[in-house]
Order: sequence, then C-alpha cells, then structure tokens
Amino acid sequence: MGRVWKRFDYLTHRWIGIVLGLMVFVWFGSGFVMMYYPYPELTESRELALLRAFEPGSHLVGFRAAARAYLRRGVDVAPFPIVGGRLELWNDRLVYSLWRENGWQIEDAGLVDAASGEVLTPISAGAAARIARAVVGPAPQLARVVLLPMSDHYFMGSEHRGAFPVYRVRFDDKAATDVYVSRNAGTIPAVATRLTRITTWLGTVPHWLYFMWLYYDHPDAWTWVNLILPGIAVLLALTGIVLGVYQLFPRRHRGQWRVSGYHGVSRWHHVAGVVFGLLVLTWALSGAFEVLGVTSDPRPGQGDRVRGGPVHWEAIRIGEADALRHLRSSVGSSVIPRAIDLVQLDGRPGYKFWLTNGPSYWVDAGDGSSRGELSGKAVRHAAGRALGTTGHLTAVRRIDRYDTYYYARHGRERHLPAWRVAFDDANHSVLYLDTVTGVPVGFVDSDVRSWRWWRDALHDIDLPALNNNRPWWDLVVLPLMIGGVVSAITGVWLLLRRLKRMAPARVRARDGELVPVEPAAVSELRRR
Repeated sequence: MGRVWKRFDYLTHRWIGIVLGLMVFVWFGSGFVMMYYPYPELTESRELALLRAFEPGSHLVGFRAAARAYLRRGVDVAPFPIVGGRLELWNDRLVYSLWRENGWQIEDAGLVDAASGEVLTPISAGAAARIARAVVGPAPQLARVVLLPMSDHYFMGSEHRGAFPVYRVRFDDKAATDVYVSRNAGTIPAVATRLTRITTWLGTVPHWLYFMWLYYDHPDAWTWVNLILPGIAVLLALTGIVLGVYQLFPRRHRGQWRVSGYHGVSRWHHVAGVVFGLLVLTWALSGAFEVLGVTSDPRPGQGDRVRGGPVHWEAIRIGEADALRHLRSSVGSSVIPRAIDLVQLDGRPGYKFWLTNGPSYWVDAGDGSSRGELSGKAVRHAAGRALGTTGHLTAVRRIDRYDTYYYARHGRERHLPAWRVAFDDANHSVLYLDTVTGVPVGFVDSDVRSWRWWRDALHDIDLPALNNNRPWWDLVVLPLMIGGVVSAITGVWLLLRRLKRMAPARVRARDGELVPVEPAAVSELRRR
C-alpha cells in the first residue's frame, strides 16, 4: 500500500470513527439487550390466553346484525370494509369484535354488544380500566389512565398504528404494568412493565432510533438516517479492515512475529478490528437492509381472494348457538368455546371455534356442517385462488414447526400449525395457510428468500440450525457480540483520547499564568 493511500485510509478511518464511533458502540450495546429483551408485543398465544370460556345463547343478535348496527352508527369504514369478527367475553359481556382488512393485516374495527346490538366503541377511560384488569387481576390498584393519540416508545410499531388512539392504563402492582387498550376497537394490543420500559430504552429505542420526534413526526427522515448511518459504518469497518490487515506483523521482515506494533488500548483495537471487522461490516450492511425489502407476510389481496370477495352476509343462516350444537353433535358435548370467529372461505361464511381444550373446528354458517382442518383438495383450491397464478401446485405439507423462511424471531410468534403450499411459478412461490380457515398467514417468493439471507441471516444470525434453538444460538452469537463490543469500546476510548489531544493544550508559564500551546509544541516538549 502506497504512503498516500495508507495515509488516506488512516485519516478516513480516524475521522469516521470520531463522528460515528460512539454510535457503533451503542448499536452493539443495545444489541446485547435485544438478544434477551426484544420489543414488547402481544403474541397470538398470549391473546388467546386472555380469553375466557362462555356459552352462547340463542338470544344473540348475530354477526350480520352486529355489522349492520356498526355501519348504521356512521363509522367511516369505507376504505376498510368489515371482513369478519370474533364473538368473545369482554368486560363480563358477550360482544362481537368486528374486523377490517388494511393491506394484508386484519385489524380490530369496533365492538357491538352481542345481546342488544348496541355499538360499544369508542369506549370510555373507565371501560378501558375495567378491561385492562384481565391482564393484572383484581388486586392491583389503578394508578392512572392516559389517552395516547399516537403512541409512546413502548408501543410504536407501524403495524400497530390502526389501534390508535389507545388508553394507557397503569396499575400499582410490583411490575408497574401498563395495559394498552384501543379506544376505537376496545381490544388490548400491548402490555408493558417496568422491566419492559427499561430494556426498551436500553435496547430497541437507541438501536433503531425509535425517538417519537423522528420515527413518528418525520418517518422519511428516520428511514434515511437508518440507511445513511449504517452506510457510513460500512465505510468505517472497511477502512479499518484494510488498515488493520496491512499493519499486521509489522516487523516480520526482521523475523519478529509480534501481531501488532501498537501498545495498550490501541493494540486491543487493532487485533479486535482485524478479527471481528468483517462481522462489524456485515452487521452494519445488513442493518441498513433492515429498513428495506419485503417480509414473509401475506401480500395484499391474497386474503380477499381466499374469502371470495366481500362477506356474503345473506348466506349466514344459523347463529353461534346453533353452530355450537351442530359441533357438539359431531365431536362431543365437552366442547367449550373461548372464542368464535366468523371467517369466509370461497364465498361461504363459517365459524371457527377456539376451544378451551383441543383443536379448533369449523362450522358452516349456512348448513351447519362441521369439520376439523381443511382437506388436501380444499387447501389446493384456496391456495390457487390466493396466488392467482398460472403456476402449478407442486407440494402441500402441514407444518407444526417453523421452517427456513417461515419463522419468528425471539419474543415473536407466527401462526402454527399451517399448510405449506409450493408452486412451480417463476418465483417458486410458497403460500402458508391457516389449517382450518384457509386464511393466508405467510408468503415466500424469490425476493423474500434473497432478503432473508442478505438481511435477516446476516443481521440476526438466525440460521436454520440456530433459529429458536437456544442456548446454541447464544453460544454462537455472544462471542461475536463480545468481539464487536471490544472493537467498538476500544475505538471509543481512542476517540476520546484523540479529542483530548486535539483540544488546545495548556502549560504553566514562568510567571504563573496558563498560556495555550499548540499540540505539536506539546509533542516536542514530551520528546525532550
């Protein structure tokens, strides 16, 4: 390496380190926290655990009347029509929680009393406090209820924006629990505790720059910041790797095989940078990719095609109580529901029964016929409608464990079990469907596969053999994280030392006054 290029590489690495070194250390430090305390989110299994068993009576108004009452209320749902709902116990009464589809996501729209047909949303602060007790129980005292128009730092993912405004209900229990209750939907989308709030500020917020003034008020700026800063970090790592490798074994031509010519902290930074520099480079590059690309979520329109268009309300001929009687006549009288979902499949509305024990079942809302999971033929038909492609179906397999592309990170969940349906189209598409309703729960194509390796595998080390396989994942990732922290923290130390040297030095003059002296003069005095 020529002297000019070596000097250029050295100065580039130094000045980028001065500007960005502390941020790199924050990324690694917050990454440690996120390994064990991911961003809080109410998972599907947790939502189901909050549901209580009930017995639907024949006096219930039904989903069709509930949807009509909700629409008559004048609620503006035109952009997001009602696509289904759930009958459940809410605040000690049976209610219909109606759903709307926004893109591919199914969101809670509102609540209707199942007995009277009264629209219950938007709810009051008092109702929110009573609902929140489903999480903490009757003992803790209520501390306060605050209405949040947008979000706070503990519940601000873009996928949850449809739930706002929300009531944040704080209790005086040992965990200082916050329960978030949607004002317009009456549902609980998130729960946070004191530990959650601390670890979020130590982990997710600094790692992803989840500051509300940036993420919510200026989302485009947030995206650009999360692209530019990792991009600069890539240059920092690249210049460090080139310089570090060049400076290995500086006296090798003399037969001296000392690894580094530096001493103290500088030697630690040199060696750690060479050993873990490629790791820093790939993490920074994949960190920029985290705000780009596609995920394995279903695509907009797939759910609508499986349903067969808008809900055929006129096809609902039997109510929930009659449907339960049909189901009990088929599978036994011990069936006790904790939720009954209205879901349409290929133009036929039906009820999915979530039971207190055992698998879920489907009862046709038109003729009362019941079944368990979809047959292979029905799965093929639903998958073909969802994909809307000329490609041929090549394989159908039921999965009850995550695979290479359909999986969840630590602290998250994806729906299982699911039907995995593969096609031989140009993108080698794979569709994942709910085993009972046929609702799309995941989608993988060539783009998803590329982003899964270039973004997710590089940044989270979620390789198939390690993903959701702890502590083996920890045994691989922890040493890498420690090496990255050593590289970053020694760089920050050198940064502080450099800044100290750059400040105007002062030496004591003969007359007792302090006079400024240039750093070069100080170096000359030290040599003397």
